[in-house]
Amino acid sequence: MSAADRHPSTTAWTLWAACFLAGCGTLAALGLSGCSAGEGSGSSAATEPAKAAVVSFLDAIKRGDDAAACGMLTKVARAKTQELGLSVAPPVNPSATYSIRDCEMVGDSGDLVHVATTWTDTDADGFTSTDNVVWVVRLDPEGWRVVGMAMKVFDDLAPLLLNFEDPEDMVAKQELVANEIQKRSEQTAAKAAAENRTARGDSPTTK
Repeated sequence: MSAADRHPSTTAWTLWAACFLAGCGTLAALGLSGCSAGEGSGSSAATEPAKAAVVSFLDAIKRGDDAAACGMLTKVARAKTQELGLSVAPPVNPSATYSIRDCEMVGDSGDLVHVATTWTDTDADGFTSTDNVVWVVRLDPEGWRVVGMAMKVFDDLAPLLLNFEDPEDMVAKQELVANEIQKRSEQTAAKAAAENRTARGDSPTTK
């Protein structure tokens, strides 16, 4: 069961993804060949600079440094998100933690890496959750920069694939994610109400 299924408001990290990145960039656009959480080739020295870029990006988000976080995006992503006034460093809890997992070089060009991470956070209700996020990092003229991400919001749906260079698509999908969360919350409430009626021995109301 995903964090969104367990808790109607979802985790802080999932909300950040939904509010800023809620979109589904195409697999081809992001080069995400299945988004396997970055298993494999994690020990390659060639991927260390890409890992370091993700660390800088996430550290900036943790301390609320929007300028530094923006600086770790590709030039196109930085321009596009700033044009729409999208923040890449939303407020996060001071207790939130992340860890860098394995990563893999994608393709033969040597300029695209998937970096797998975990993000653990506790919301205001004391609900702690851990989300797995795969960051897509590309070698640009400025160096390794974040171009997109993929994460599972709902276990029974495909991963949320996000292209930071297409913020219009991300904004459009904010509504899709919000609607799905609302729908599942309503379904959960309806199921609980039905179970309560059954437990009390109530008969279904008919008109």
